[in-house]
Amino acid sequence: GRWVTEADRAEDETQQATAMFRAGVLHASADTIRVSDANQRNDAMDRIIFCHGMPGSMAEAALLQGANPTADVTALNLLDGNLHRDFDAITAKSTRQQRHVVGFSIGAMSAIQLAAQRPANVSRLTLISPAAPLSLGDFLSDMAGKPVFELAMRSPALLMPLTRCQGLMARIAPNALIKMLFANCGAAERDLLTDPQFRKVLTQGLQESLAHHPQGYVSHITNYVTDWRGLLPQVTCPVTLWHGTEDTWARPEMSRQLQRAFGANAVLNLVEGKEHYSTITKVSL
Repeated sequence: GRWVTEADRAEDETQQATAMFRAGVLHASADTIRVSDANQRNDAMDRIIFCHGMPGSMAEAALLQGANPTADVTALNLLDGNLHRDFDAITAKSTRQQRHVVGFSIGAMSAIQLAAQRPANVSRLTLISPAAPLSLGDFLSDMAGKPVFELAMRSPALLMPLTRCQGLMARIAPNALIKMLFANCGAAERDLLTDPQFRKVLTQGLQESLAHHPQGYVSHITNYVTDWRGLLPQVTCPVTLWHGTEDTWARPEMSRQLQRAFGANAVLNLVEGKEHYSTITKVSL
């Protein structure tokens, strides 16, 4: 796996995690990253499985960990296409097989899949800035990612060439790519972009998705634009949704529709003035 076989990148990740999580401990493999406080690690605590966004990477767990410093977080690598295998491997290692699954952005789709298809192993589901199924409402016209999603739906063969171009930009000019992607963001995201650690997480996510694992990224986007709303009624565990009122990547209406679809088990927390990434920094697990 790229995370453990490339020594320079693995060392850089460890240094970043140390800085972001202070006393945290990082456990890395090709499929997962685990961060937990050394004094909090025990089998009785509520362990968290984190599903990152797209484009994104396991490093986004840093944002969730920063808001919840004592949480025991394991991030799945959604780019390798082995969602259920990796989740099953984690639960099999512990006597306590239930996990609190957290999905961020488009990672919500993977988190919902786990809750629907592994109900005995998911105690709670938390969705942060979730990208709901496009078939659940009229969302696309207001989404910042509209051009990419429309391309995935209408001309999927062109999505890979676009991703290759973005991947090249992520390699040689990541700051320029970030500036382009956040050109229309509001004050909350602009403030977050001044944080060097956040920019490192963001850069790593862009490079992992677009440059190092373009096939995994394209596959995930292609799956996202299909009609997967049939999974929602299969979720039986309690669901908590967090959404910034100023989110332009995934509009708050997406969480409102998800809340309606999940029914009485779902609670929606609207975070005033926050946007897509800035919401994750305010989540309390």
